[in-house]
Amino acid sequence: MALSGGRDSVALLHAACAAAADWGAAARVVALHVHHGLQADADDWDRFCAALCAQWQVGYFVRRVSVQPEAGEGVEAAARRARYAALAAMCADSGARLLLFAHHQDDQVETVLLRLFRGAGVAGMAGMPAMRPLDEQSGVMLLRPWLDVARDQIDAYCAANALQWIEDPSNADARYARNALRMHLPALVSAFPALRANVVQAAAHFAQASQLIDHLAGTALSQLARPGRDADTLSELDLNGLRALSAEHADAVLRLWLRDLGLRAPSTTRLAAMREQLVKHDGGEPAIAHDGLVLRRFRDRVLACTPPPAAPPPAPVTLDWRGEDRIVVPAWRGELRFFRDDTFGVPEAVLRQPLRLTARAGGERIVLRPGGPARALKQACQEAGIPAWRRAWLPLLWAGNTLVLAAGLGMHRRWPAGSAAPRWRVEWQPLPPVVPATPR
Repeated sequence: MALSGGRDSVALLHAACAAAADWGAAARVVALHVHHGLQADADDWDRFCAALCAQWQVGYFVRRVSVQPEAGEGVEAAARRARYAALAAMCADSGARLLLFAHHQDDQVETVLLRLFRGAGVAGMAGMPAMRPLDEQSGVMLLRPWLDVARDQIDAYCAANALQWIEDPSNADARYARNALRMHLPALVSAFPALRANVVQAAAHFAQASQLIDHLAGTALSQLARPGRDADTLSELDLNGLRALSAEHADAVLRLWLRDLGLRAPSTTRLAAMREQLVKHDGGEPAIAHDGLVLRRFRDRVLACTPPPAAPPPAPVTLDWRGEDRIVVPAWRGELRFFRDDTFGVPEAVLRQPLRLTARAGGERIVLRPGGPARALKQACQEAGIPAWRRAWLPLLWAGNTLVLAAGLGMHRRWPAGSAAPRWRVEWQPLPPVVPATPR
């Protein structure tokens, strides 16, 4: 379980140890402590937690993190991101399959009210779930067993068991939104005695509504989404089908699509911009960067793509082919592959010349089928449905001054049918793109 050393987590650890004692060998409790380094007393908290776990004979794991806010991110959000990543790593180290958090009813009320004040949507207003997967990879389930327990009940439990804990001085700092709200809650509860129960009930209603929206969006998404057709495209949506939905339905589908891709939820304003540029308008090939990926529109599809490198190699890459099956070219993020093809392949004598990979310079023409017409590369790319942003990373293969291959299009088919064997078919295979990891 997650152990901060504060009252709530100490009480839950004590209760978990008591329950595990009743279960015997069927359960083992370990404590996971994240050292954020944000407070002067952080080392003291680590020592307190270690001593407590030694006293109660509980396995103790600690991990130090560096809290570095990203652009537009506050310290609290950055700390939470770092904390969850550290907890996932410690679950793997300890073999934990269930991760317990000591959030209680008052925490849930504060969370729902804060999200209301910040203009959260239906999913946000559902508050914290009692159970959910910790992430998409580990298989660990996050549990909040005390989400229906009031703070005063935990106080009574601590008093009954003479528990000791540490106080975080930042809890009294009104500069943090949650602390400021907490200071006003007693007056609100005095004016509205049923506030806690009503807020929790409202969160349950929002959770039901969120599940219904996800179900409707999921039904549409299953019909509109499919895996990407290219190495740099993770997924794509049918644009015509998306346009047939109402704006609200399309927004729900886009939100679910992004969530299924493991991306952070966009703000309402940003989601509206995505729909406006990617779905509503025609013309051009818009690109919107979001959480490490690039969302694009191309013809009748909306694509989720990995971001391309800044620019292809500025200078030609020279190669010597000595009969191998493939030549990997890291500078161009791909590899050349060679297959024996005495009917339509490139004469070996041509390939034995010095080879070079270059970017397009303009004016090149290619014959893509024997006896067919020569086409300008730009025209051929348009006919083949190759987007403009991908063309810069499709190199040309030359043997001396002779064009051999245009990556993404195929070989230059100018070789006479009677050319002497051996002959070789040449193909270009892009290397799989690196998808940036996004801590959840």
